[in-house]
Formats: sequence, structure tokens, C-alpha cells
Amino acid sequence: MQAKTIQGKKLQKLNLIMGLIHLAQAGILFVILNYSFKIPILTRFFDTTPGGGFTVITERLWDVPIAVIAPIFLLIAAFFHLLIASPLYIRRYEQNIKNGINPIRWWEYSISSSLMLVGLMMMAGLTELPSVVFVFTLNWIMNMMGLMMERYNQLTDKTKWFPYNIGVVAGLVPWIIGFIYFWVNTNNISESIPSWAKIGFIITFLFFNTFAVNMFLQYKKVGKWKNYVYGERGYIWLSLIAKSVLAWIIVLGTLNQ
Repeated sequence: MQAKTIQGKKLQKLNLIMGLIHLAQAGILFVILNYSFKIPILTRFFDTTPGGGFTVITERLWDVPIAVIAPIFLLIAAFFHLLIASPLYIRRYEQNIKNGINPIRWWEYSISSSLMLVGLMMMAGLTELPSVVFVFTLNWIMNMMGLMMERYNQLTDKTKWFPYNIGVVAGLVPWIIGFIYFWVNTNNISESIPSWAKIGFIITFLFFNTFAVNMFLQYKKVGKWKNYVYGERGYIWLSLIAKSVLAWIIVLGTLNQ
């Protein structure tokens, strides 16, 4: 078996550290979070009226302690970082990085970032079950297009941007929906959305866009991004900061609710 290179050892150490940081934060947040602050998940359906017409019935399916989402997406990130750093995967990870691809990153993002986005949208008032599934699925597709971008360009001499462009469209739609919900609720219902939720929404939106920028710079080979490893480190640090900031905003914000 081929020994790890110095670069491989550095990446293994970085993923190990990041995994432990995510894990530690998740443990702390599980202890301090407010389990009583819940947001309902709703569904709507038609029913007949005595006059023979139709009316819309809203049914409350269950209540979600929204702050629990924060340590969960941190735990997901911790699991994947520690998996990468383990002897079971590290050599495959190093080989993938040499080839300019990291599938496990996109699988992690497809779950963790989708949970992040769903949590944000629920705080904005998007609580219907079909809408929640829609937002999660679109964000999942966006991340899968990131994986497709890397896989597709393994087979081409010139960079092909089609998967990237599909991912941008898929990723943009949930944010448009979110902005509409935040705008409507803020302007029509006084103090319906707390300030901390608005701050979390804006910060997370900015961070989500930096991932797309990081990939763009990688494939345009701008400056230090000519080296795929530089972009890989960028993903790792962006992931840590984005998840940590949002997780603490959600948990601390809901403590007084």
C-alpha cells in the first residue's frame, strides 16, 4: 500500500481537527439548546363544505424543536470529517484530491447544508411539509451538481460548466422563496421573525455563495486555486465557519424564545 504523502498527512490532520471541533460543538449545543421552542410542520388538503363547495383544511402534523437541527448538522459534518481522516478512507481521499475530485464532500454537504437551509426557511415561516421537502430536495440537487461538475470534468480536456450552471439554478430557487417569506412576514406581521433569524439568514446566504465562488476559482485556476488542494482547504474552512456560525445563532437565539 502506498504511503501517505506530506500533503496527505496534512489533509488527514486538518480533517481530524475539523471533525473534533464539529463534534465538540454539537455536544455543547445538545446540552444548552432550548428543546421547548418548536415550529409546527403543516399540511393542507381540500374538504367539502355543507353547501357542496370546497374548503382548505390545515392539519398540524408535528412540532419540530428547531434548535435541534443545529447540533445535528454539526454531527453530520463531524462524522464525514472523521471518516476521511480514518485509515479506512484517507488513502482514497488523497488519491481523489490528486485527481481533482472529492465525492464524500458533496455527499456530506447534500445532507448537512440541506438541513441548514430547511431550518432557516422554517424560521421564515415555510412550514408546509411539501415546501420543506421541496427546499431540501433542491438544495440536495445543487450539491449533487457540484459532484457532477467534478466527475464530468474528469473526462474532458476543457472545463464544462453545464453541471455548475444547473447547480446554481437549483440552489438559487430556495433562497428566492426564503427571501419572499422573510419579506412578507417582516412587512405584514410585526416582529414575526426575530432579528437573530434574519441575521442568520443573511450570513448563511453569503456563505453558501462563497462555496460556489470557491469552485468557480478552482476551475478557472485563478492564483492559488490552480492547486486543487488550496480549494479543498477553502471548502473545509468555509464549511466549519458557516456551520458553526449558523448553529450558534440558532441555539443562542432560541434560548430566550
